Amino acid sequence: MNKILIASHGHLASGVQSSLEILTGMGNKVTVIDAYVDDHDYVPDIKKFIDGLDGQTGIIFTDLFGGSVNQKVMLEVADHENVFVITGTNLPIVLSVVLENEAITKTKLEELIAASQVQLVEEPKDDTDLSDDSFLE
Repeated sequence: MNKILIASHGHLASGVQSSLEILTGMGNKVTVIDAYVDDHDYVPDIKKFIDGLDGQTGIIFTDLFGGSVNQKVMLEVADHENVFVITGTNLPIVLSVVLENEAITKTKLEELIAASQVQLVEEPKDDTDLSDDSFLE
């Protein structure tokens, strides 16, 4: 069992959680921190998440590499080998991790990240109708 935290500037974290709930009904499988939306100090929330792992694997998603949320997360996970931090978070990677049935390892995370669907989408050059199948490749 993995425990998952999404921490972001603003409401990105809770937005991803909402999308997870709509798409999979599994929004309750993630903990979220929406930082800087009020005066709340979120660092204790990061510590609480890490302390609650009890030896389980923790996966923490942050929005911006080197951003303040990512920096504070990295300071808190420094001595925890059972915690992975993924930054530059998008919905596909969170979905992939939440839906993954295999044990989460560094290698598995690298595979999921490689397939996280970040790509440039261009219109077809011909006059074919766009359908859902147009995006499968």
